[in-house]
Amino acid sequence: MPSRRGAVLRLAGLLGALSALAGVFLLGGIVGADEIRGWIAPAGALAPLAFVPVAGVLGAALVPGAALSAAAGLLFGPVEGALLSLPAAVVTALLARDVSARTGGGALDELSGTRVRALTAFARRNGLAAVIVQRLLPAVPDGPFSHAFGLAGVRPWQIGLGTAIASGPRALSYALLGANADDLTGTGALLGVALNVATGVVGLGLAWVVLRRERRRLGPVPGEG
Repeated sequence: MPSRRGAVLRLAGLLGALSALAGVFLLGGIVGADEIRGWIAPAGALAPLAFVPVAGVLGAALVPGAALSAAAGLLFGPVEGALLSLPAAVVTALLARDVSARTGGGALDELSGTRVRALTAFARRNGLAAVIVQRLLPAVPDGPFSHAFGLAGVRPWQIGLGTAIASGPRALSYALLGANADDLTGTGALLGVALNVATGVVGLGLAWVVLRRERRRLGPVPGEG
């Protein structure tokens, strides 16, 4: 019983902290691209080096990745901004995964029921593919899922590599939008929107492939014709 009570407290504390961060940053919009630019710009020539760790920590604290990439675009232009957003996204993914895995991973295993166990088993079997699909899907925030992957037990190399593979196109799309924030009907901004949409379509297609493969692995569902 003490062990179970401790697991409940650890998991509740983690989820409470993440909910508070989501309310402040993800939903409240307290920190946006302009604020991030104001923090990084004073670093001058060292701004590119400062951006990666600062954005990595902010992303793990659930500041939206779109705001971080847009800030990179405002500060450094679309190409360099996207190139800096990618390592920042990897730092965010690894940091968020480590925090949640250490704090609540074992607690989740101890407390979860059949359905949650099935979901965590699916994430562990398909760790790299699951991360890639999630990063490509439209309107799906990376920060909360990085924490969820940590709780599910996805390996660090899977979340790091999956983020490095799949976050580039979306980072470039948001960097294009940030770099062209003064003209959202211009060619650069429209290219960013088109790239974001195309990335989402690819993500949906890959999600269908992964789910179909998993269904084949599990075999036919009882009662189906």
